[in-house]
Amino acid sequence: MYKKLVVPVDGSKPADKALDHAIHLAESISVNDFFGKIEIIIISVIPDLPATLGFESPRKSRRTGEVISYSEYIIEMYELKRSNTINLLSARKKKYESHRIRDNNFTIRVEVLVSQGNSIPDTIIKFANKEKANLIAVGNIGLSGISKLKTLGSVSRSIAEKSSCPVLIVH
Repeated sequence: MYKKLVVPVDGSKPADKALDHAIHLAESISVNDFFGKIEIIIISVIPDLPATLGFESPRKSRRTGEVISYSEYIIEMYELKRSNTINLLSARKKKYESHRIRDNNFTIRVEVLVSQGNSIPDTIIKFANKEKANLIAVGNIGLSGISKLKTLGSVSRSIAEKSSCPVLIVH
């Protein structure tokens, strides 16, 4: 049965629905399973921010308003993205920790990953493989998807095509 579920979250409604389904699945399994805890890992992937070598046009710092180098600007943007991502995942974890059933048969962990040159789907799959996940629950489209079309986004499609573990795509 499912003991470790990975749920990629990007702040989109479909990702939040996938997290809802993963929580309900864990609750259902933990009620009927006496063989240990279930772990839900909420992850978010931050893409590498490209820094063009030799291109150092000054930028205005979003933090201080001072003029800084392009390299410093990229680092600042990365730190801001990481901070916002940590806040997003912490809020999701806090919301769902109150849903845990009385026996505490499942735990919630959050992870922020950096794509480090890989695609976002490949980073998610690599993480799921390393964690020996039994299921990846993902929204059908993310923030970059076209929400008017009820179709699969490139991330969910790629995960479904490449993953070695089952994938639950939530719409």
